[in-house]
Amino acid sequence: MSHLSKLSFATLALVVLGLCIPLNAASVKFLPLNEAVAARKLGFKDAKGVTKLKGLTPMKRSNPYKYDIGKKSLQLQLVDLDVQNPEFKPITVAITISPDIKSPLVLIMPDPKDAAALIGIAIEDSSSAFPWGSIRFLNTTDKPLMVRYEKEVRALPESFTPVNIVPGGAARNMGVQLFKEEEPKAILYSAVWEHDPNVRKLVIITLGADVKMKAYDLKIIPEDRRATN
Repeated sequence: MSHLSKLSFATLALVVLGLCIPLNAASVKFLPLNEAVAARKLGFKDAKGVTKLKGLTPMKRSNPYKYDIGKKSLQLQLVDLDVQNPEFKPITVAITISPDIKSPLVLIMPDPKDAAALIGIAIEDSSSAFPWGSIRFLNTTDKPLMVRYEKEVRALPESFTPVNIVPGGAARNMGVQLFKEEEPKAILYSAVWEHDPNVRKLVIITLGADVKMKAYDLKIIPEDRRATN
């Protein structure tokens, strides 16, 4: 067999092998917003059935779970294993994973409007889209906000649109402020954060528990590149 024939045969073998690998299999991580959500018995349903979620904590992402999206849909279902509907079936919550999301992280948040009192939002969590040393803000409220991080000011659209800020440079302390565009002097949140080029921070903005106070809560989930290697 000639060198060219051997090369062609090897190339064909790789193509066939690639076709044999299921393209609809992927992995997903989960992050509950708070302890109350983490304490619930939850699972997720894919094309193969229901998988129970274990060791959920609001302090960090879960371990990755393999899932099968099937041939027709990219939609998973969050399953409440504690509650059943009138037909004695577990209550489910749809989780839509956009086709462009390569490394999904599902935020599990309270939602009093849903039968399971939960909502699952999938966002991209790959290091290419959410790089080390950056801060990813996620405004889950229904009002747009503004954030000032050191000298940079960015708009934070409402309803789960991720916004990255990449300060760059060496580790240092930086001031952070949150305000509304129409009221730039009414600071809703102010603090000093540490910037570390090896750490990325996921910042989830929610309304405070006291609605009358019109306060905002910031949940910060840090992840250190050195701990993942």
